[in-house]
Amino acid sequence: MTEPFERWELPTRLALSDQGVGHHLANPIIADVRTHCELSGQSPYDAFGDPEEFALTAAAEQPAHLRQNVDRNGMLPADYLTGSVFALVLLGLGAMIFYAILERTLTFTTTPAGLAGLIMACLAFTACAVPDALRAAGRPRLATWSFALVGLFVGLGASCFVLLPKEPAARVPVLGIVVVALLLLWLMTRRPATPKQPVDYVPPTPRTAPDDDPDAWYRRLSGLLVGRYDLPPERATDLAREARDHLTAAGGTPTAEFGPVEEYARDLAEHEPQRRVPFWRTTWAELIATLVAVQLSVAAFFAWTDEGHVWAAYGVALPGTLIAAVIAIRLALRLFRRG
Repeated sequence: MTEPFERWELPTRLALSDQGVGHHLANPIIADVRTHCELSGQSPYDAFGDPEEFALTAAAEQPAHLRQNVDRNGMLPADYLTGSVFALVLLGLGAMIFYAILERTLTFTTTPAGLAGLIMACLAFTACAVPDALRAAGRPRLATWSFALVGLFVGLGASCFVLLPKEPAARVPVLGIVVVALLLLWLMTRRPATPKQPVDYVPPTPRTAPDDDPDAWYRRLSGLLVGRYDLPPERATDLAREARDHLTAAGGTPTAEFGPVEEYARDLAEHEPQRRVPFWRTTWAELIATLVAVQLSVAAFFAWTDEGHVWAAYGVALPGTLIAAVIAIRLALRLFRRG
């Protein structure tokens, strides 16, 4: 039973997380399944079925105030940002280690232009995750405007590379950067700390909008439905209007009548059909973008090799090509399975 259970547990935890059931809330659920399987001798697949179907049922049975407010991709706003930082740190760590081995050195020379430009490039890479994070936070209008942040960092990076001095300024120890990178990776991958309160503790519900400002409550409801749960704006407006009409007839305040706005938005979204997302957010669009990344990485590899920047070609372009190629293969397989 142990081996099948371990194979069942990991995808189940991931599926529960996609439904807003965090690590600690999932622990007693998994423990109950394990106990049942040990006593009955059944496989968890036979007793409880497919992990995703089980997760849907188990998540619906959990108290609403204990579930995390994830979007329809199972992501929290912070997940988008930390995922972007994780990929950036991992790529930088590989490039730094390769450079140190190739050049047989423990330090590298920096210039004001290179250092400032590199910082701006890293900020631009991280800022690419800001629109998705804002949508998951229920702020779709800010998400649209946040694309300008990426352009700002790209422009600043190009200006730094062109305008700042290119004379060597300092030498940076490779070992120090590797230690910092490993520390960041550890912090982003460690398990969440055990909560001080038991899992059934009911924290006080924050008020997301004043009771005497129903307009703010309805705007927040509409933003959550559009941004976090990907409902069409017209449908979100209709649902907010229905809630307003009901409250007008019943009297009282939105929070008293419907509860916390984030829980009410999630309850509404769970009863709505999955929206057909725009093409630029589909798997086909991801595959096209990934193939473009492969082409650019290959072009950078040959360009840097011809120019003599061997460490950049093998430390940055080659790993980037391999990572993008693996992602493209996974996306292509996903499309193939869908038929």
